[in-house]
Amino acid sequence: MTDGANGRNGSRFLIFAFKVSRSDAMRETLNAKIKKREPFRPFAPSVKEEVAERFFEIYQPSPFMNIVSKVRDDRKASIPAVTHVDGTARVHTVSRAVNPLYWDLIDRFEALTGVGVLLNTSFNIQEPIVNTPAEAIRTFLASGVDMLAIGSFICDDAWRRQNGTEAA
Repeated sequence: MTDGANGRNGSRFLIFAFKVSRSDAMRETLNAKIKKREPFRPFAPSVKEEVAERFFEIYQPSPFMNIVSKVRDDRKASIPAVTHVDGTARVHTVSRAVNPLYWDLIDRFEALTGVGVLLNTSFNIQEPIVNTPAEAIRTFLASGVDMLAIGSFICDDAWRRQNGTEAA
């Protein structure tokens, strides 16, 4: 995936689908499997640009995650894994024109769950951020992550077994 804005590899797009932003326990799962950092450090939400105002008090695009916004009170319970202890979030808005593949993923997640927000964090295990597909696969194999999506390709536990490598 590319972030579209500057053509770089979209290495910040580690996505735990289906329960991610909706479960506060996912913060602990993510920290155990990948981040291995302090539990108080927040994760960022990715949201479709045109619906960001439904979840956050943000009134402009934030494609580079450089804006901290209050999470709307009526939405905090639905996205606890991306809501910081002070009720804010470092919002990543996703434009369909700039990143259609990621936008479609968020849109489909919203259709399945009613919540159009995914957890977004860098993909690395206490090392430099993954920057190539080979690095992503190496990190996937070294982690306990359930699934890795690279563009339209999926690596899961079945793929891991076929390639003779067990999860860490």
